[in-house]
Amino acid sequence: MLGQLDDNQVPRNIRSASKDAVEKWLLNPGKDMDVRLGMTASILDEIFNDPNLPGHYGPLCLQIQAALEEMLNQVSRS
Repeated sequence: MLGQLDDNQVPRNIRSASKDAVEKWLLNPGKDMDVRLGMTASILDEIFNDPNLPGHYGPLCLQIQAALEEMLNQVSRS
């Protein structure tokens, strides 16, 4: 879902932040899963609060955030 933010309508700084969130954190096998999910969620929160984010991408950010929080809750219970 974060890949959907890789769109030419999205400002470059937001595309870069979402790409970094995925590559440096979410898909980083060297970090614990809870850290990976938490850092990705934190970066996504910064993206959501960026005033340059096109309005129609706000709901997508919230949807991704909810999915990350659910995964984090599942990891925490394990």
